[in-house]
Amino acid sequence: MQNVIFAFVLGLATAVATGAWAQPFRSPTALIEALYAPYLGDGDTSERDAFFSNDLTKLYETDAEKSQGEVGAIGFDPVINGQDWDIANLRIGKAEITGPSAVVTVRFENFSAPVTLRYSLMNEAGNWQVDDIESTEGDTRWTLSEIFANAQY
Repeated sequence: MQNVIFAFVLGLATAVATGAWAQPFRSPTALIEALYAPYLGDGDTSERDAFFSNDLTKLYETDAEKSQGEVGAIGFDPVINGQDWDIANLRIGKAEITGPSAVVTVRFENFSAPVTLRYSLMNEAGNWQVDDIESTEGDTRWTLSEIFANAQY
């Protein structure tokens, strides 16, 4: 019986540590705050895919298949609009909610350079998820879904 209890406790600890039992994001702001938490903290962004909608996840999966192990359409981290980060002055705008979708603008400095990103979110079964990201500032403006759509393999 002790082995069964130990296995249950170990499994519970693993699930909690990996975020497998994470609560759904009940608001757009909660989603964005949780998305940026690792960038402001421990730097472990391995669970980032849990923040993406089903459609955005499929775009990433298709890109991975088509790129056959090479760098795919996205050669940077769209959440920080770069490859490395030193995030300062993170500001999350008020969510503009329209039915099951929302738009949230996020502003911050990455290595002292201003970054403005607009997040399109979807509510999937009571859980807000990132459906698209758009860079709206600087010399290189992009929309994540358009980068995938225009990828050349």
